Amino acid sequence: MKLVITYILFILNLLWLIPIIYPLLLLKIPPFRSIRGFADRVLVGIGEIWIGNNYQISWLMYGIKFDVEGLNHPEISHDKSYLIVSNHQSWADVYVIQSVLNRKVPFIRFFIKSSLKWVPILGQAWMALDFPFVRRSKKADLIKNPALANQDLQNVRNVCQKFKEIPFCILNFVEGHRRTPERMKKLIKKNPYKYLLRANSGGISVVATELKEKLHGVLDLTLIYPDDQSSFLDLMKGDVQAIRVVVDFIPIAEVPIEALPQYAAMSKKMKRWIDERWQKKDELLASSY
Repeated sequence: MKLVITYILFILNLLWLIPIIYPLLLLKIPPFRSIRGFADRVLVGIGEIWIGNNYQISWLMYGIKFDVEGLNHPEISHDKSYLIVSNHQSWADVYVIQSVLNRKVPFIRFFIKSSLKWVPILGQAWMALDFPFVRRSKKADLIKNPALANQDLQNVRNVCQKFKEIPFCILNFVEGHRRTPERMKKLIKKNPYKYLLRANSGGISVVATELKEKLHGVLDLTLIYPDDQSSFLDLMKGDVQAIRVVVDFIPIAEVPIEALPQYAAMSKKMKRWIDERWQKKDELLASSY
């Protein structure tokens, strides 16, 4: 019964957005900077309220709590820009990250498949809030047409241009996929980690290179669930009630960013850097289970 009530509350928290988001989305069409800026500020405020409501629903129904370490770092602020990386275990990860960082840092955006912009309500909300939509080419398509890789990278670069004038946060799940038991079993011979998948550094390297003048640092988040196989459904049912989140701030000066954009996607030094961080993250997760 609690699960049904929880779903209803989450849906109600979504429905109230309808009469607000669509008019504001229309306000972003005219090329008037002041009007678009007003709409953006209102939309971000609404987004933060929506995120806060989602957490309040979970706390009310199941008493969900977060044990957060490192968020009180003096360099973490609502008026500075960050690139966020995190391990990716389930669909609950976005909810956890949004809840923990809400109003502590600028509104968080993350890359979304372009096809999802047509999802009712949420798709239009993502569009209104300038979430970066990208088309991810499949490996088979890239083999047939290598030019698609450059097209995907250009899509990322175009998205980055939107965030050069305001404080922002971009979340990147660098593993590319959720770490499911099935995927871990399939990659057992190729994957050096016990609790993580290999990180892909191309996307984060391109974003860091394009936005290096604006970025204050990287926030490396480690999400530690009570069970290393906890799922979004477990969260919705109340089976997950305490989640540990470790936040590590890295100044942008310590991130090995490529100087030239054309080399960013294949940066070897960024690959080494992210691999080193992933090794430490895997050790932290191993010590927690």
